[in-house]
Amino acid sequence: MDKKRREKTSFKTEITKKKRIGTLYAVSEQVTSYEQCGITSKKHQFLKQFGIGFFQVHQFEGLSIIILDVILKEDLKLEGELHNDFLEMSFLIEGEQIIKINGIAKDLIYESQECYFLYLTNIKGSISYHKRKRLKEVKIRMSNDFIKRHKLNEAYNVLENYSLLKHQDNCLKPLCTKTQDILSEILTDKRKGLLKRLFLESKVLELVALKLETKSVNTKSINASPSDNLIKKLYKVQHFISSDLSIQHSIHQLSRQIGLNDFVLKKEFKILFGKTIFEYAIELRMDKARQLLLHSKKPIYEISELVGYKNSTHFTAAFKKIEGITPKKYRSTSENE
Repeated sequence: MDKKRREKTSFKTEITKKKRIGTLYAVSEQVTSYEQCGITSKKHQFLKQFGIGFFQVHQFEGLSIIILDVILKEDLKLEGELHNDFLEMSFLIEGEQIIKINGIAKDLIYESQECYFLYLTNIKGSISYHKRKRLKEVKIRMSNDFIKRHKLNEAYNVLENYSLLKHQDNCLKPLCTKTQDILSEILTDKRKGLLKRLFLESKVLELVALKLETKSVNTKSINASPSDNLIKKLYKVQHFISSDLSIQHSIHQLSRQIGLNDFVLKKEFKILFGKTIFEYAIELRMDKARQLLLHSKKPIYEISELVGYKNSTHFTAAFKKIEGITPKKYRSTSENE
């Protein structure tokens, strides 16, 4: 993916004339803190002169999860150096960042609905944020002990395969639907103590697994697509379909929602995801139908509505075409095994 970049001198704000700011701690104050069962959680509120919002930090056993949600009142530039080596995942849900890294010639433009997965060593540079734009990000840092404990380098050579120098020109990827679902779970979770710790570690490992297993597929697909903007639109279509399976979207409806013509949408969706929109939607519907048949007592007519079929007869026909048996028989066969 050819990422948009700007020359180092392209971003100028009044903040450069002010006192150097090294971390977000310098523009915020701690409002809550607790430590329980090995996890430390702290919440910081931004000082009123800088913005409205907060950031939270959860830390335990070589893992740090930072959740940032703020609207800044002025442009902000953080400058500094990270001395520790770590594997970092970042998910920019809203906003834009201008990232400058010493030793890399051009600025990195990090935009809404993008993410990266990189191993960082002795990083020195700056991150600039725009005022009056909501900034919402989830950032996860994994220490070398965490990497070793979960055998990430042993199995996937993450220190080399995901190094910044190797991926500086194509490190930013669009947020996929599965990633968005996991992030939503993290952002809305209310657990504390041991349950919080277990939950966060499981979600981090889920995100890591998702990155590792989709690396080759995404790289091929994104290289085949003509622009970053188009890729984002295609992921929006994926999200529209998967977020509510009870709705059957037509190609025309989807194309109007994202501003593409029908032909381009159908062609580029298949290039990126390896299947047609219809095939993708059917696959999701049947996956959910199988789960409901196996793990719930819902009647078949209700399941058919939940997966987008107003008529249970049509659902039964579609299910049988995929599975070779009716939903009723599928459920009874599984119960008898």
